[in-house]
Amino acid sequence: MLIFVAVALILIAAVAGGIVVVSRSQRASTATANQVVPGMPTRAPASWAGSHDPEPRLHRRLRDAIRTLHAADALDDATTIVLRAELEQAALAWDDRLVAMAALPAAALTEQRATATQAVESIEAAVAQYVSAATQRTAAEVNAGLTAARAQLDIQAEIRKSLEAG
Repeated sequence: MLIFVAVALILIAAVAGGIVVVSRSQRASTATANQVVPGMPTRAPASWAGSHDPEPRLHRRLRDAIRTLHAADALDDATTIVLRAELEQAALAWDDRLVAMAALPAAALTEQRATATQAVESIEAAVAQYVSAATQRTAAEVNAGLTAARAQLDIQAEIRKSLEAG
């Protein structure tokens, strides 16, 4: 009888330990999948992974844009590395703003959501230009694409400045 109790306790402990390990692994996986820039923690809550609210959707659009940026098979040089880093920093800044916006009352969000949407669209357009430039064959085509990406990044910066000033 004592052996049966000991075996049962060991089995219960093993199952509980397994549940804890799986739970931690799942949380870590969700946190990693929720990052806008791989390796950089986000303040966005894990619940944003599947939420249909505007801020979480914009968060996921930023995350997907940066994943596309990282997937681009570009020749790295000083210009592309700096531009990619600036795109990442812009996405992180807007992600933080989205988290802050989510805490505001609904009445205060309409204009800010529209502005944030414009900024996210600008970052997405810059990433699209960057990826397009990465596939070009001539240096002139690459430079034209990178210039277009830089212009979209500048638009996003102007949007952010106007929000901060207002």
